[in-house]
Amino acid sequence: MPVTVKSGRQELLQGLPDTRSFIDGLVQHRGAGPAQDLFQWEEPLVVARAPGRLDVMGGIADYSGSLVLQMPISEAAHVALQVSEGRDHAQEATVCILSIPAAGEEAHREPSFSCRTGELFPGGQPLEYEAARAYFKASPSSSWAAYIAGCLLVLARDGPEPAALTSRLASSSVRVLVQSAVPEGKGVSSSAAVEVATMTALAGALGVALEGRQLAILCQRVENLVVGAPCGIMDQMACTLGRQHSLLALLCQPAEVRGTVALPGHVAVWGIDSGIRHSVGGSDYGSVRVGTFMGLRIASSRGQPSGASGPPPPEWGGYLTRLSPSQLAQTYAAVLPVAIRGSDFVERYTTHYDSITTINPDQEYAVLQPASHPIAEHFRVNTFQQALQLTPGPEQLSLLGELMFQSHASYGGCGLGSSGTDRLVELVRESMEAVRAQGRAGGPLWGAKITGGGCGGTVCVLGEAGPEGEAAVQCVVEAYARERGVEADAIKVFRGSSPGAAELGPLTVTVG
Repeated sequence: MPVTVKSGRQELLQGLPDTRSFIDGLVQHRGAGPAQDLFQWEEPLVVARAPGRLDVMGGIADYSGSLVLQMPISEAAHVALQVSEGRDHAQEATVCILSIPAAGEEAHREPSFSCRTGELFPGGQPLEYEAARAYFKASPSSSWAAYIAGCLLVLARDGPEPAALTSRLASSSVRVLVQSAVPEGKGVSSSAAVEVATMTALAGALGVALEGRQLAILCQRVENLVVGAPCGIMDQMACTLGRQHSLLALLCQPAEVRGTVALPGHVAVWGIDSGIRHSVGGSDYGSVRVGTFMGLRIASSRGQPSGASGPPPPEWGGYLTRLSPSQLAQTYAAVLPVAIRGSDFVERYTTHYDSITTINPDQEYAVLQPASHPIAEHFRVNTFQQALQLTPGPEQLSLLGELMFQSHASYGGCGLGSSGTDRLVELVRESMEAVRAQGRAGGPLWGAKITGGGCGGTVCVLGEAGPEGEAAVQCVVEAYARERGVEADAIKVFRGSSPGAAELGPLTVTVG
């Protein structure tokens, strides 16, 4: 059965065997299996691809306005989507989503979700975000659908020409097939990849023009406001605008692309999964975010006149990273408490400025370390980017590695470490020490750090490109596997890179 693909980037498509395989697999889905009755196969589908990302530097400092450096990985999410706009009035419009595991991946959820379109658009209007969160959380087995169906709500509420989009979507049936090779719980943006692929396909099906930054911001709103996870912007931006084999330099104030930074030919990065599941919605991540914004609020009140009514506007545009480490040390660190109880903070300061998180009055929040981390991290990331331009050699690699080790230690100081990620970083250090014991300057590994939201997930390792670096990474993996009592093959290693979703764009696919 023939498959026709319309794309302005055929040469790019040819270099993406996973996308070709997904498209070819649609033929099998049409003939048999759970997706056989999903689509109106005589009509075109829109296919989109979005990779996961490896957080090389920046991490949780994104929501404080830091510069971040992100690498799109080889693994990606694919979506095939079809919108039927009021064609069959004999049948009620529905939203149907089918999730199938990629080759080698296990299913982690109920495979399908369906609802009447009217449930998401009661009275022809999109659900309010609070109601949408409650709707999807009501059934834990299908809460995953919020990442996908949430794209309909956010596009209708906050996309271009929302009234027109609401009218179209409220009367439409939407069919979505999702297949993702980005593993979940490993801190490589599996959720952002699905959101970006879905939004890219949905916009393509509706003929809505979204530039990459706008699309990424809409996807962040899906995660923040529909799913209810308080992530920053870097994940969605990297999945959308990342370039193969390059670091996306993004200043998160709120989402300013500073270009891409090619890794020098002698430098490579890998991601090693700790096997400890990461969750951006976890309490530790959320508590650290709350503490960070508490620090912003307290620091903003430093110059407030005595007796002034109401909270002052946030200083520095709401971005702590506009403070330098020296300014923090000289002026503001002394006014930040090490920790404060939620009820005491609210009584004294009223608000922490962050609309994405809420303060638990009965919880004690660390403040000084979470507020200090993004300021130092922003400085480290800028230094890291500059160091990539230095003369190649041990001094350059040692500086890059030390900045990563400092970042890792700062995560731990915030309470976002884990035994597995700490051990992987220790194994990298042990590898470096063993090399130095032989009288060499260092290498082939030079640094490592926890990534993303921390509390498990993946460790980013920096080393020398080539066989020696690969062999050293494999030795770390084997040592870690032995300690955990598993086979080395069970430890996921992220290698390589691929383009972001915007570079390929939506594909129009006809099967048969």
